[in-house]
Amino acid sequence: MRVMIPFKNPKTNEIKKVKLGFSWTLLLFSGIFGFPLFLRKLYVWAVLMLVLWLVNLFVSNTSYDPLLIFGLAIVLFIPNIWLAFRGNEITAKNYLENGWEFYEPDNDLTKMAKQKWIIAS
Repeated sequence: MRVMIPFKNPKTNEIKKVKLGFSWTLLLFSGIFGFPLFLRKLYVWAVLMLVLWLVNLFVSNTSYDPLLIFGLAIVLFIPNIWLAFRGNEITAKNYLENGWEFYEPDNDLTKMAKQKWIIAS
């Protein structure tokens, strides 16, 4: 089941939806320049992933040890896994910190999201 929680910017009336649960986009693509993180305006995480990607690129171009390159790739993939599980929560909290509001604050799905993401009412 795909549950999307809508957020509304009270200044612009813009609406964005955040999925409740696992993010395949962050798992598969956050390690590539941190691109999806920049789109979500999670700049600290995006820069971190960009730096990790650059380290991986530098090491893989200067080292000819395949075991080192493989090990580094595995270690650098760990943040992608963590972001896949927590990225939507971080995105939702970032929206709330930047003045966004839940579009339907009394909706059962919103209440479930608040409970799962540990957000005070």
